[in-house]
Amino acid sequence: MKIQFDLFHFGKKRKSIPKTWCGSWTDAYGKQLIIEATEKGRYLVTVLNNQQQYFIINLPGDIEKETLALPGQFVMDRSREPVLQVEAGLPGKGPTLNLKFLTEVEDEKFRLAKNSDNLKKIRIKPEVGMGLYDDWEDDLGVPWAFPFSNFIKN
Repeated sequence: MKIQFDLFHFGKKRKSIPKTWCGSWTDAYGKQLIIEATEKGRYLVTVLNNQQQYFIINLPGDIEKETLALPGQFVMDRSREPVLQVEAGLPGKGPTLNLKFLTEVEDEKFRLAKNSDNLKKIRIKPEVGMGLYDDWEDDLGVPWAFPFSNFIKN
């Protein structure tokens, strides 16, 4: 029996990203993500607007939080695909900003990114994970995350 392993394909079981994927990413609106690795599989993510300013997150109980050094780690989404889940609200209660690392294989067609992929073809697709108290809000509790656009590495 012959078994082949693709040592560079961690797409479906991803728990971390290569160091070259950390750093600054920008979307079509000028919004910026800054991803910093901390301990194994954990990250700090900062989200800035097109003026390089952080956003303010309004939490229940009139608590405000800045979009600076938000904790994140890899989890499986509903499609059983790995996303870097960033806590954009109350820990464990959400909402979350879910970042999926994809590679463009054709014009506007994507697959999960592999560690060996060309960094210039990798995109981060943002999605929102609804929080416990956000079902009544049109913006799912993260108005600063919209509009969505894929991020490219700076």
